[in-house]
Amino acid sequence: MVTPSATTQRVWVDAAATPDAAPGPIGWMDVVTVAEKAVGVTFAYDPAYRARPDAYAVSPELPVKAGSRDLGSMPGAFVDASADSWGQKLIRRQLRAGGVTMLSDVDALLGISDEARTGAFRFRQQTDAGAGTTYLAERAARVPVTLDLRDLRAAADRTRAGKTSSEDAIAELLDAGTAVLGGARPKALVRRKGRALLAKFPAPDDEHDAIRWEAVSLHLAHAAGLATSRVRTVEIGKHAVLVVDRFDRVGKADAAAQDLPTGGAGELRIPYWSARTATGDGRDYLDVARVILEMKAPRDVVRAQLRDLWRRVAFAVAVHCTDDHLRNLGFLRRDAAWRLCPVFDIEPDPVQERPRSTAIVGVVDPDDAPAALVAFAGELGIKRSSWQRSLTQVLAAVESWPEVARRVGLAESEFAAMDAAIGHRRDGLRALLG
Repeated sequence: MVTPSATTQRVWVDAAATPDAAPGPIGWMDVVTVAEKAVGVTFAYDPAYRARPDAYAVSPELPVKAGSRDLGSMPGAFVDASADSWGQKLIRRQLRAGGVTMLSDVDALLGISDEARTGAFRFRQQTDAGAGTTYLAERAARVPVTLDLRDLRAAADRTRAGKTSSEDAIAELLDAGTAVLGGARPKALVRRKGRALLAKFPAPDDEHDAIRWEAVSLHLAHAAGLATSRVRTVEIGKHAVLVVDRFDRVGKADAAAQDLPTGGAGELRIPYWSARTATGDGRDYLDVARVILEMKAPRDVVRAQLRDLWRRVAFAVAVHCTDDHLRNLGFLRRDAAWRLCPVFDIEPDPVQERPRSTAIVGVVDPDDAPAALVAFAGELGIKRSSWQRSLTQVLAAVESWPEVARRVGLAESEFAAMDAAIGHRRDGLRALLG
């Protein structure tokens, strides 16, 4: 029964131009909200979309078929396209300025700028998707803030010249006071020669140099044979800002595509699902393997994806990354199938005993991870000689972490805790090669 306090909002859903498909309407969604939570969602595909040869289920809960589908909450793929904790903080600030005290699931979905939103979804309020359509939200929404890479470099120059503190420079860049900066990792959309980049800033309550450690991890992951986006750091005073190429944007769109946002530079968008969405709220890497095995892809592609998954998990174990929840792993839709996206949001944990967020064949204790990796390889059908080659490359890459850490400017005072955590994992993994 819908309570008197419930509100219903209709959202029209479109797809942007992608490498595999043309842009166009997908369908509509009615969201019933009580307080801040969506308690009922009805979704229906547009008949023209269902008739398209490139039509696919835009979220696992939404198979492509006629009629509407009723759900108890926001579909996972739409949660993936919503604002993260930092974006929600900025949207709440905007809502409070307008006298609104609550942030609904719809606000989190529609409040982030159209240009910045992860994946290929676009949203509008009117039924007409023709010329002049305004997508939610426009760049003017400034959630997140959009910068030019030159803005970051200018801020770095000001701090080097002693004209401002690094904290003030970062707050100015993000158009946010220091009170807003706390409690979530600040982010901004960055443009460089028309390409979309993501900038991650330090949080005032960071207990260690998380930004530089993430840069180290991504460099090591690349050396370990994993797909990573291009990454660099910009030094603003004593702080580093991590600048990463977006993996959900690629190339240039066809000149005939008229639905691209102003300033979008013609980039194609790539549909995205987090592994949490793809697995239906899974808790184990075996759940991710199941998704890969069910992919409609050639057998050799599936096998390669399973080997890639094993290597990712082995790398996370080797650098003692315990924040490996399944929103920190994802899939991109390419060549009419879902494929693992580049590695992201991976960082060593200085606390040796902290359990993993995602289990490896039921194991979350870090001391039991090496044996779990062997069992995981068996479940994936990966031969011992194959996973040992992968592990050898992973360990060789991780062994170089002090050199990489110095190169990105990490202070030697941060080395001891990480050396203990990484070293302990390394010794356990080396034993698997004997």
